[in-house]
Amino acid sequence: MGLIDNLVSTVFHKDPPVATAAALEDFLDARAAFLAQKCVVEFCRVRAGVYWQKLFSEEEFRQKLTASCWQSFPPAVAMLAEMLEGTIRPAAGLRQRRLPEAIEAIAATVFERHPLPAGEPDDFWSKARDLVRERLQATQLDAPRPVRLMAEPMARLIHKALPIHQSLVGHDYDYIRNNLRMNLLRAHEDFLKAADLAALADDLLGRN
Repeated sequence: MGLIDNLVSTVFHKDPPVATAAALEDFLDARAAFLAQKCVVEFCRVRAGVYWQKLFSEEEFRQKLTASCWQSFPPAVAMLAEMLEGTIRPAAGLRQRRLPEAIEAIAATVFERHPLPAGEPDDFWSKARDLVRERLQATQLDAPRPVRLMAEPMARLIHKALPIHQSLVGHDYDYIRNNLRMNLLRAHEDFLKAADLAALADDLLGRN
């Protein structure tokens, strides 16, 4: 996951068809990276105002920014996992109870693609998988939530991970939540266009 390299290409890139678990892994990885990076980087640019280029040129800040993007990646995966579960659930039919476990496995594979981020504890990716599992378990209590509501509660974790002291960003939570909500809605729209839900459900869960 580069810092800013893929932001523009992700916005304008047309998603390939998503009909297999492997394709779903690619979609989840790319969209979670975009969601995390765009939210954090865009917020810092807006917060810094006309001084953003100077701030972004400072090595110490760039290191903190990179760490923030990595810390925001697992919550981004978790909210996207909820979106995917809710979208695929109707196609899963009677197999839907196996769907959270299948999506958790997809998320785990995504995490395994990435090395341990610099400065993070050895259990960073293990805790990331736990976060996804907890989010997916919560989805089973009721019908899927509207996508516009799925930024909560993961937005709280991303707000906490910002590379600016919390005393300075305490009133900026709504910006973070709304940014995530908008981009999650876009990811949902793009997934609906790219996904063959019936084929994807069969590949994830089997035909029986």
